[in-house]
Amino acid sequence: MIPLFCYRVSFAALPFLFIDEKHDRIAHLRNELSTRDIPLNYHIYTEINSFDGTLTGLLDDLDRKGARLAPTFAFIDPFGFKGAPFSLVQRLLRNPSTEVFINVMTDSVNRFLVHSGVQQHIVDLFGTREVMQVARSSNRIDHLRLLYLQQLQREACFVRYFEMCNECDRKIYYLFFASNHRVGHIKMKEAFWRVDNQGGYRFSDRTNPQQPVLFALDPAHDLASVLQDKYAGQTESVEVISHFVEDETAFTAAHTRKALAWLEQERQITVNAIKSDGKKRRKNTFPDGVILCFPE
Repeated sequence: MIPLFCYRVSFAALPFLFIDEKHDRIAHLRNELSTRDIPLNYHIYTEINSFDGTLTGLLDDLDRKGARLAPTFAFIDPFGFKGAPFSLVQRLLRNPSTEVFINVMTDSVNRFLVHSGVQQHIVDLFGTREVMQVARSSNRIDHLRLLYLQQLQREACFVRYFEMCNECDRKIYYLFFASNHRVGHIKMKEAFWRVDNQGGYRFSDRTNPQQPVLFALDPAHDLASVLQDKYAGQTESVEVISHFVEDETAFTAAHTRKALAWLEQERQITVNAIKSDGKKRRKNTFPDGVILCFPE
């Protein structure tokens, strides 16, 4: 595995730390990096070691010094289910301005769930012995995803998980994102909407099982339906609606404007001509202060 752990110490310097316990993988990475034009403010470090050992040492050293972890994005990509204990994810998320993006190999966990030799690694990955109860459930994969989602939700305000499928619509893996900063959450969603789907692979957001979202499609109509259900019979401002979309759905601010424009065009909402500040609203725009009325 080559987990990526990067942290920023200043706006001028952007350090990246790549960790893997396999010599050949680090050698391959170094060779790849040597062929790239790396920006001068990128400081790249590689370490041949286990991810959990390196990260635990780094965090322990900061604790001894009374120092705080710099704003960090940690991409954790374990090979299988060993070496990425939930206790480390917790330690990361308890630092301000820190986000975690982790590949959880639920298929691999499912195959070895009742194998006595690796059960402790699985318990460590999920951070709870409750994962052993999943062996008795009828749909293990769904229960494993839900359990990891719930574990992250105890540590972070914003949690999403993304499903990746190949051209045959076969699920390949699941990526979980967790952050305590709403801007980080928004930026991650925007990044997924920019993913190029022409390579045969596709991502979808499955955080809300009632509202799966495929990132390859124009979501205006889907979001419009979500807003109609959420605000039926209510009068609300654009800023309140935008916060709901950005914080609690897979959609973005740009999708909000498209959805509202479609709803107005189809006469599914009424838009007040005067904004909350007393100024006139410009037609076909939805800035803060615009008031919307959703019918029952």
